[in-house]
Amino acid sequence: MLKLKGILKYRAGAQPLFRYRARAIGGGEMEIEETDDYIAVHGDFEVLSSAFYNGGYRRARTLINLHVPHDFDADPVMYFDSFIKRVKLAPETTVGMMTAVPMPNARILKDEGITAIITAGLSLATVNIILTISRPLSQSAMANVMIVATEAKTAAFYDLDLRDCNGDLFTGDLTDSVVVACAPVRNKADLFAGKGTELGKRIYDMVREGVKAALQSHNGLSMDRPILKRLEERGITLQAMVDTALELYVSVEGEERDMDRLRQRLESQLIAETADPNVALLLAAAIHAEEQEILKGRAGHEGMADAASIVADELIGIDIAEYIGGKRALFNFFYYDTRKPGILRRLGVFMDDAIGGLIAGCMSKMLQD
Repeated sequence: MLKLKGILKYRAGAQPLFRYRARAIGGGEMEIEETDDYIAVHGDFEVLSSAFYNGGYRRARTLINLHVPHDFDADPVMYFDSFIKRVKLAPETTVGMMTAVPMPNARILKDEGITAIITAGLSLATVNIILTISRPLSQSAMANVMIVATEAKTAAFYDLDLRDCNGDLFTGDLTDSVVVACAPVRNKADLFAGKGTELGKRIYDMVREGVKAALQSHNGLSMDRPILKRLEERGITLQAMVDTALELYVSVEGEERDMDRLRQRLESQLIAETADPNVALLLAAAIHAEEQEILKGRAGHEGMADAASIVADELIGIDIAEYIGGKRALFNFFYYDTRKPGILRRLGVFMDDAIGGLIAGCMSKMLQD
């Protein structure tokens, strides 16, 4: 078992320094050092990594994740060399990564014999992972661990429904790094560490949860964030839906004519209705059908072409409209669906109907209250 003990220390002229010491299997000692500027792991390790500084396979004494400014544009190696010189570390035995994620947002997870140190930031598109394993692994097993960590990171993005600008599942960026550090090989080393092994499964679970926790800490992302937020992430904003709804609005005698007040009422109506779990789930079903079925080609050519034989999109739109505004909303749904005002013109096969149904239902309910 890997037991860790926290020790608080201060250095003159430095930020508070936290050190955690652990005696690993086989008698080796590992120490985690946390400051506002970096997290460092000290010990004696066999390391395989994609780190930019001393990446690849090597023996190392220190593993570092260094915080840099958001607008960092210096030469990374020269910058890291300067940092190492300042903190008096040996360049040849140091493996380094950099991130613009503040160190207080890092997450450190510990299981028996495994420690995962993770920083993640969506706006920065960077995930850095340090994994220390207290038993020796073969080089191929260390490569297994890197694969498992990458799979777990992608699973975390899927759990959080993170998409890139093209609507594809976000899987990482060019600066992401994984460092796998294990006890030096003395006698026998584990040959396998894939997800099917006990070690690989534990690492997978730790990284998956750790990446989600790190993104929650830095970006405030959670798996159960409101559907209105998930729509906004896809460019379907509350403002755009209000503009679309009012583009076809024609007042009749006795109806609201103060457009500013009407906008405010409609915004409140959209917020209230999307908070209903049934509306949220129907919208989520439309998102899934569009991104995972239509855009991936699983629905075939007819789906991509929005053929007349495909009516599931209209059915979702009708269900949303009638659930919110009753039968009167059915007329409004077809009114918006045939004319495609505002944002509806640029939405895809399912989302134009789903958002059209949401708008139609909210307008119908609001104007009959």
